[in-house]
Amino acid sequence: MVLDGFNALLRAVVAGHAGIFEPAHPLWGLSVASALIGVGMLWVVGKTSNQAAIERAKKRMQAHLLEMRIYRDEPAVLMRAQAQLLASNARYLGHMLRPAVVLALPMVVLFGHFDAVYGRRPLQVGESALVSARTSLSGQQLSLAVPDGLEVTADSVTSTAAGEVVWRVRVISEGNYEAALHSPEGTIGKRLEAATDSQYVSATRTGPWWQRLLLAPGERGIPAGPVSAITVEYPARHIGLGGLETHWVVWFLGISILTAYLLKGYFGIVL
Repeated sequence: MVLDGFNALLRAVVAGHAGIFEPAHPLWGLSVASALIGVGMLWVVGKTSNQAAIERAKKRMQAHLLEMRIYRDEPAVLMRAQAQLLASNARYLGHMLRPAVVLALPMVVLFGHFDAVYGRRPLQVGESALVSARTSLSGQQLSLAVPDGLEVTADSVTSTAAGEVVWRVRVISEGNYEAALHSPEGTIGKRLEAATDSQYVSATRTGPWWQRLLLAPGERGIPAGPVSAITVEYPARHIGLGGLETHWVVWFLGISILTAYLLKGYFGIVL
């Protein structure tokens, strides 16, 4: 399917980029990717926005701010300047709306891939994780088979309210595995990463196309049937230096926005 091929291409690019920086701290790879995307954001803004209108709106806002400082003792002039400042600010936001909409889709699409690399880590030997199937079936109708190196440590638990069946799986030895969920409709595979060199950790395999595009792009789609998704609860990965560790999105937004701001003059882009 076209969508699965598109996701496979993005997986290869994002995982390949992370692999280049694999010996170093993951923040290095994330920083380079964020800076490159910041440059791409500048290019999109330059191509999709009315740069002259944005510059006029910014100059008007600056003029109204100066007017408010000069005439702060004259209430009528001050109120008029405040109203004109708000109007200019609204025009500025309106001019920036189009590039924001154009940027939204690729950024949302990239989120799932970046989260699979920088937001989660593989399981380690001795660790356990919950494996859940979103399904209309009960635990008696499903079974989870795992290869050597993994162990199912508890019987399945069915949550009728959540529409899920859950198992607990423990890692015995390091490796990249494929678990098999057996149902009356057939067998569905799910990757399970327990190798330290795994660059891409796919938490969920699902069916609906929009979920595979935006939320779970790491594996091929599940055929239509009673099981709509299989999820492995991997440990979260926080990235940082020293004691300053946080979610990768914080670093991504900070570095990409800072890059765009610092390079806007070089590229002649008004933000």
